[in-house]
Order: sequence, then structure tokens, then C-alpha cells
Amino acid sequence: MTEQITYKDNKTDFITHGDITKVIMRLSIPLMISNLIKTFYGIVDGIYVAQLSAEDYAATAFIWPLQYLFIAFGLGISIAATSLMSQKLGAGKRNEAKIYANHAMVISILMGLVFSFLLYIIAPTALSWMGAKGTFLEKSTIFLQINAFGLLFDLIFFAYQSILNSQGMTKAITSISAISSLSNVILDPFFIFDSVLGIPALGMGLEGAAYATVLSKVLLVILGYIHVKAKSTIEVSLKGFSFDKNVVGELFSLSVPASLGSSGEAIGFTILNGFIQSYGTTTLAAFAMGNRISDIFNQAAMGIGMALTSIIGQNYGAGNKERTKEIFKRANVIITYFSIFAATVLIIFKDPLLSIFIKDRADIELWRQASEYIYYAATITFFMGYFSAINGFFQGLGQTKLTMFLSLARLWLLRLPIIMVLKTYTNLGSTGIWIAMLLSNGITVLFGFTMYLKKRQSMLS
Repeated sequence: MTEQITYKDNKTDFITHGDITKVIMRLSIPLMISNLIKTFYGIVDGIYVAQLSAEDYAATAFIWPLQYLFIAFGLGISIAATSLMSQKLGAGKRNEAKIYANHAMVISILMGLVFSFLLYIIAPTALSWMGAKGTFLEKSTIFLQINAFGLLFDLIFFAYQSILNSQGMTKAITSISAISSLSNVILDPFFIFDSVLGIPALGMGLEGAAYATVLSKVLLVILGYIHVKAKSTIEVSLKGFSFDKNVVGELFSLSVPASLGSSGEAIGFTILNGFIQSYGTTTLAAFAMGNRISDIFNQAAMGIGMALTSIIGQNYGAGNKERTKEIFKRANVIITYFSIFAATVLIIFKDPLLSIFIKDRADIELWRQASEYIYYAATITFFMGYFSAINGFFQGLGQTKLTMFLSLARLWLLRLPIIMVLKTYTNLGSTGIWIAMLLSNGITVLFGFTMYLKKRQSMLS
């Protein structure tokens, strides 16, 4: 762990010395594309499932927070590994970066095995506690239990992704996501429906959608392994591996706050879904549709936030303190431009976008609620971008306790209490949910910027 080498590759030199705008865009654009591909897959997948029934469609959204609760811990390890590896690369310590990569991979595999088994076991009870009943509970349980098998592959891929992301190899992440998502889109109809273009298919319904997703995650791991082995300067070799308690301690000291923040969000979203479900399946479907549409336009800003972890990490590791501040400022300016465009498109093309999911406006109440939510989502897109940038900045510095606090406060101190107050003391109905989302995101971003202004001197001096 004490060996230091003078390793610097072209990518590292570019990140630590290149034009700031070009660095941000070159690393962010592939992530934007990757996120868009995943989002478009989610939309296509939703369109397939929506052909079965509104209840089937709502089930796919209902189980997500519970599934994400487990994914959050894998993401925590990934965030910690990305931060530490990027800082080591920025300081020219490639051998130390390799050690973190090996530990992240082993921890991810072990966690994936445990979490897959645990999620499968608790699925029926947890979903019932969330408020699912009758056939909706049955469908949600089956969908979640099948997806539980994919957790192992999620976590393994997160380890490969952290290795690539720490080096700024975002194009590789994009190509992997594109291939996996395309395979899922192709597999979905053959698993879901009885026939596709006259070709006999499996006709497994909602279960088929889940199996297709798991198979695409297996492909993610295979492609991640191939890219890291062929192109990465950080090698993964588990032969003769043994745990180093100092490395494990560093990884968990950063990953635990990040995981708690994400898992706390997941629990909050689980409870949030319970609140939304209490308004009826129509409101839950409107919420899911609005989110999937708005997510398309949030991905540019979100990609910048994701890229900031490695960009900030490498510059911080290289001792470029003033450059680190300028990178954060520039990132937020770019996010503002993207958000203005996104909000404008959402408002202007609201009806055509909703028509993708709601045929001929047949369900008037569903259309009304989804349409109203889109107006709120257009404003929320600004806050989502800024929130992503704040997270990326603090994660790059290794300040995951701050991101944990922001993530937990957004839901537990703001959104859920506001929803409960509005539900109890007003007649706003589902509108109260949208108002709570807007206020919680806006206040959290304001507080995040305040924390940045107060902390930047001590952290970057």
C-alpha cells in the first residue's frame, strides 16, 4: 500500500489539466447517452407491460423502491471505490488503485449473494406491509422475486463500473449499457407475449419481463469483465486474494454513509409509494408514467453529476484545489442550460409524450393526474440536476457523510412530512404529492449549495 509510482496516462492528464468544459462534456456525454439508453429501455419495457394491464404496469413501479433498498448498498461500495481509485490515479498511485478494485469486487460478490437470497425471502411480507393486496400483491411478489436473482449481477457490474468510471472510461460504460438494454428490449416481447410478428413466443406476461431483465444483467457482467480485462489500466485479479483490513476500513468508511443515504432514500420511496398507492392505482400509474417521461430529460444533467465523482476525485488527488472549485461552478452552469431545454420540451410536448402510455386519453383521470405531474416535473428537473452535481462533488472528495445527510433529509425531513401534512389538512389530493416533491427537492438543493459554500474553504484549502 505504500508503493507510489509515477503513472499518468493520457486520460488522467486530460482530466487534471485539460480545458474544464471539454473535460466535463467528454466524460459526461457518454454517461448521458448511457442513462438515456436505460431510460428509453424503461419506457419501452413499460409500454410492453402496459399492454397487459394498468395493474401490471403499476406493479413494476411499486416494487422498485424495495429492490433499490438492496441495490443501494452495492452502489455505496461502487461510489467509495470510484472516489478512492480516482484519487489514487490522480496522485499517480496505480498499484493502490488496483488493490481497491480487487476488494470492491470481492465485497460486491459476497453482498450480491446474500442480498439476492434475502430479497427473495422477504418479498411477500414486505410488499404486503407496503399496502399491496389481492392480485396486485401476487403480481408484485412474483415480479420482485424473479428480479431478486438479478441483484447479484447488479452488484458485480457496479464494481466493474467503478473501475471504468474512476479512469474516465465513460464511453465503455455507454457501450455496455447500450448492448444490454438493446438485448432486453428484444427479449421482452418474446418473453411477455404469446407471439411476436407471427412468431410463437413464451407468453409469460409480467414474469417474462422480469426474466428478460435478469438475463440482460447477466450480459452486463460479461461485458463489464471483457471491457475491464481488455482496456482498463486497473487490473482485477482475485488469485491469491486476501482482505486488507485497512483497505476494507477505507471502503466501508466511505460506502456506509453513501449506502445509508441511498438505502434511506429507498425506504423513504417505499413509504412514499405506500402513500401514493393509498390514493389508488391510477395515481401510482400517473406517478410512474410522469417519472419515466421526465427521466428522459433529466439524464443530461444527471450524467454531469455522475462524471463529477471521477473528475473531482482525480483533480483533488492531484492537488488541483482551485481547479476543483472551478469544475463544480462550470458543471452547474452547463446543468442550468440543459435544464432550461428539458423543462421547455416537457411543457411543450407534454400531450404527445403522455399519449405514448395513455391510449386515446381513454382514462380521463389518469390523463389528468399525469398531465398535472408533468408541469411540476418540468421545474423539478432543475433541482435534480443541481442535486446530482452536489452529490458528485462531495463524493469525489470522499465526503459521503454530507451526501448521506442530503439524501435522507430530502425524503425524511421534507418530502414525507409535507405529504402527510397536505394529505391531512388539505383537499389537494394527488396534487399534494407533486407539491411535496417540488418543495423537498428545491429546499435540499438550496441547503446543499449552502453546505458547499461553508465547507469549500476547509475541504479545498
